[in-house]
Amino acid sequence: MTKMTITDRINAISFDTLTQADFDFLVERAQKSVHKADKRSDKPTKKQVENEGYKAQILNILADNDGLTATQVGEHFGWSGSQKASALLKQLVDANEVVKTKEGKAILFRVAE
Repeated sequence: MTKMTITDRINAISFDTLTQADFDFLVERAQKSVHKADKRSDKPTKKQVENEGYKAQILNILADNDGLTATQVGEHFGWSGSQKASALLKQLVDANEVVKTKEGKAILFRVAE
């Protein structure tokens, strides 16, 4: 006999013949779901804290240079490719801390003034 999952149990509940036990189960699951969501949003994840440190370092690197590409920023950290640097630079641009400009084919990032 296989064990019934929470999803299976919820799908098996008929609202036409809802019992008190089924109702209590649904209320309990809803409360747990809300509690989990509240718990997650209280504090930043380890990665988010780590990325805040990287963003501060990126601002220092950009302050010392007159415009760098995402690849060049990534090279300062030893990252291969520009994906992580691009994501962090986009966050800084969205926060108006960095300015993004296009010079020829290159997209350069500078500290906002």
